[in-house]
Amino acid sequence: PSLVGSEMCIRDRFILSTACVHDRKMNPQISVCTMVKNNLTVLILLLLLGSVIGKADQKDSATAMRSVIQTQLDAFARNDAVKAYAQASPRIQSTFPNTEIFMAMVRQGYSALISPAFVSFLGVVDGSRRPIVRVLVEGRDGRRWMGFYSMVLLDDASWRIGGCFLTKLSEESA
Repeated sequence: PSLVGSEMCIRDRFILSTACVHDRKMNPQISVCTMVKNNLTVLILLLLLGSVIGKADQKDSATAMRSVIQTQLDAFARNDAVKAYAQASPRIQSTFPNTEIFMAMVRQGYSALISPAFVSFLGVVDGSRRPIVRVLVEGRDGRRWMGFYSMVLLDDASWRIGGCFLTKLSEESA
């Protein structure tokens, strides 16, 4: 009877079976059925927990990335070169080794990001290597731009801007 009970427990592992109870009575050690049922329960709980944590991590990361970009935009608007520079990744900082050179680059190629009239964060896209944050920017002159910010996760789990590709939108998109 114990062998039959074990077979029934394995076959019906998703349902509490009276055969499991019978199997346990016949064998005081942990039955195969109980072990399978416990393992499945733990596995399901871990999968559910991982899914919830994964979604929370994604939302937290998106919020953190947005905060870094917004901090830099606010710093540009206040002409706070030190704060703006601090949001750049180590690679960007090594390419532009001080705040003066960094801000000269921003003024020359990214003037739409200095004190824009309107900013809208459009979400995060998983890039091939790094997440990309899409940002719609409207300059004080009324021209609209799409910014694609490549984000870098540092060893301390903080996000920094690894680059920005800025493209002018056509007048029809306004």
